[in-house]
Amino acid sequence: MKKIKPTLISLFLFIITGGVTGGVAYLYDKTPADIIRITIMALVGAGAVLFLSAEGREKNSLFHDNAQHFGRFAVFYSIGLIGAVLCPLLPVAGWPYPVIFIMMALLSNQITGLVAGSTFLLISVMLEQTGSGLLAHEFFMYWVSGLVGVIIFAYLDENFKVGLPILITLMIFTVCLVANDVMAGTGGFTFERGFIILANILMCILILLVFLRYYITAVLYKYRDKYMEINDPECPILVELKQKSKAEYYQAVHTAYLSDKIARRLGLDDAVAKTCGYYHKIGTLQGGNSWEAILDICKQYSFPPPAIALLKEYTDKESFLVSKEAVVVLFADTLVSSILYLFSKDPKVSPDYNSIIEAIYLKKVDGGILDKSAITLGELKEMKKLLMEEKLYYDFLR
Repeated sequence: MKKIKPTLISLFLFIITGGVTGGVAYLYDKTPADIIRITIMALVGAGAVLFLSAEGREKNSLFHDNAQHFGRFAVFYSIGLIGAVLCPLLPVAGWPYPVIFIMMALLSNQITGLVAGSTFLLISVMLEQTGSGLLAHEFFMYWVSGLVGVIIFAYLDENFKVGLPILITLMIFTVCLVANDVMAGTGGFTFERGFIILANILMCILILLVFLRYYITAVLYKYRDKYMEINDPECPILVELKQKSKAEYYQAVHTAYLSDKIARRLGLDDAVAKTCGYYHKIGTLQGGNSWEAILDICKQYSFPPPAIALLKEYTDKESFLVSKEAVVVLFADTLVSSILYLFSKDPKVSPDYNSIIEAIYLKKVDGGILDKSAITLGELKEMKKLLMEEKLYYDFLR
């Protein structure tokens, strides 16, 4: 059902793209030949967008949780399509296309957003003046502005400040408008042209701020409060684990600490890695640390889906370690377990931490457990380097 639903939505989007574009072209009094041409071009663009979106879901290359929320992309795709067919009613200098490019990219990924924005822009251009067409520099004015927005906003995350990206995008957009609309205009600079450009900039700012407010709340910070709750050492679930087994509890705490620190160093999802570090043995509360027991607790306490997925990947014996976060937890967990074992045998022992880390590194790399992982050799070396820098911390494990 999960695969059928996106397919049906994609088919619907493909059909309405052709239907809406062709219908509006007819209302704009285009010739039958032009209507067919515009509709075919729109369908080709829509097909490319939907193919890239499907490929992104399949390869898990979409930003954040977009792969699990294709309906969200479909809604904004429809909004973008409506905007594309309505833009010809506005002066050319009044089209808010950088915002459309940015919205499509943030709700999918860079290439999908760029192709979607380009398709909508193409529709607007063809509907504006099908016979002679807009000049090439006017088309590329919006395309370049949209490209800049896609590149800059592609790196938006929970710690990303939106002020500078908005400023840079709108500065580039303003320069393009002035250079390509005013400077190239036969009438030179006029108050009317200046007013249209200013109105367009203000409209883009307003739309972008409203969208980013929605995006940050619904996507970036969707599980922030939940992660803060469950990643607190005093969380009721962890307190229960502590009461049942202090050894398991402290191992979880130390594993979570290292997982969080490594994930941050490598630019990974530190909240998800930290959660896995805390709860990869929480199944012991139900008498056995099976994946089924862990899943039952996750559902009971409404864990975020990304955290559940990583816990399954890490604890389910039938799963392979694929994500980088899973590898991070593996190294942190193995190192903590090894050091705790040495201290349990002799609390006064002075382990050679570098040798322990090197041995773990070689065993994991040569053992084949990382063969299907997405982590790179450079990231593994960086992780080993960080673990060796934490020597003072390991003494707290005594």
